[in-house]
Amino acid sequence: MKWVKISNKKPPQWILSAVKEKWNVNWESTVIFTYEEMITSFGGEMTEDLIAHEQTHVRQQLEHIGGADAWWQEYLTNDKFRFGQELEAYRNQYQWLIKYTSNKEEIFKYWKHYAKSLSGEMYGNMVDYWEAMRLIKNVDK
Repeated sequence: MKWVKISNKKPPQWILSAVKEKWNVNWESTVIFTYEEMITSFGGEMTEDLIAHEQTHVRQQLEHIGGADAWWQEYLTNDKFRFGQELEAYRNQYQWLIKYTSNKEEIFKYWKHYAKSLSGEMYGNMVDYWEAMRLIKNVDK
C-alpha cells in the first residue's frame, strides 16, 4: 500500500490519553499507532510484518463509517470490535510472514508471539492462547 505513511506525527491527543488510561501504556516500550494513513512508532522498529499489520488498521479506519475517529472510539470501548480488528490484522501479519519468510522456526516464533498478544489482557482475554493460534492461522474459520 503505497499510500501508507510511516510518520513521527502523533495521533490526536484524545487517543493517546485514552490509550494510556485504558492500558497504562509504558511509552518507553514499543507502541505503534495508526491514525488514518499515518503509522507512528514510539520507541520501536517498524518491521515489514508489523507494517502489514498496521496497514490493515489503516484500511479498517478508512472504511469505517465515521472514519478514523469513530473507529478509535469503538476500538477503545468495544472489546469484541477491538478483538475482531486485531484478529484480521494478526492474520494479515501472519500471511505476510508466510509469504516472505522461508525460515519455519522464525515463522513459528512470531506466530506464537502474535497469539500471546491476541489472547492477552489488551484484547479482553477473549480467547486462550491455543485458540488464538488457531484463529490467526485461520484454521476452521
